[in-house]
Amino acid sequence: MLLKRIVTVLIGAPFVIAAIICPQTAVFKVFCTGCLAVSLWEYFSIIQVSKAGKAFGVGLGTLHVGYLFFAPAAWANPLLETTALVLSVFGFYCFSRREAMEGIAQRIAMTLLGILYVGTFGAFVGLTRELPQGIFWVFVLLGMTWLNDTFAYFFGHRFGKRKLAPRISPGKTVEGFLGGFLGSICGFLLFWAIFGRPVPFFFGPCLTLLVGIVGPVGDLCESLIKRSFQVKDSGNIIPGHGGMLDRIDALLFTAPVVYFFASLFG
Repeated sequence: MLLKRIVTVLIGAPFVIAAIICPQTAVFKVFCTGCLAVSLWEYFSIIQVSKAGKAFGVGLGTLHVGYLFFAPAAWANPLLETTALVLSVFGFYCFSRREAMEGIAQRIAMTLLGILYVGTFGAFVGLTRELPQGIFWVFVLLGMTWLNDTFAYFFGHRFGKRKLAPRISPGKTVEGFLGGFLGSICGFLLFWAIFGRPVPFFFGPCLTLLVGIVGPVGDLCESLIKRSFQVKDSGNIIPGHGGMLDRIDALLFTAPVVYFFASLFG
């Protein structure tokens, strides 16, 4: 399993890096849109909606991401867009003749949750690329998040004794959670050095505290959804890693944190 994970990373990393460093920001946004569309498909598979409900949810969620990425400034009205989302979801379930009435309110709520959870939170990855020094911040975001997860995994397996959230994810431990902070600071320092120290050093500890907390929470939130529907993995599209949503669950929570931190202080 570990070998398969490493091989997958070695094959996939060049494509991710190429998308990030491409001078045309739109290329990275399109790349993110594709990843989020796959994640939305996996999310709607987890919550076990009908085929029509899944297609509708993925389509509307992808349009939502596209709006956040590419809407002209004159159209950038979050209240209007959120209203359109809610009306669209209610309209679909009101006029869909094939949808069973039993549990329809729950499906409406879960559809809206998925679009906001995967679509809105995930869009912050692409929006981070637009910031001043956006390439640096995207690499910091990915490095801090994924090294947090990697260090948490190895620290948990080596030293883990106390369960962090046994009802949601029995494999996660307090020791792994603490080890994740070391991974986050390593991720920051790695790209801080590669990019020639473009920001003050104290940004690293500040971001480590934030990413080290919200990253595992994002992981637990996806596990909470999967456990409630008795699903183990969101998919198997990434060999050794499971589904796309499994790979970006923590990123969905750390992306808004890094985006707003970089916007305010970067």
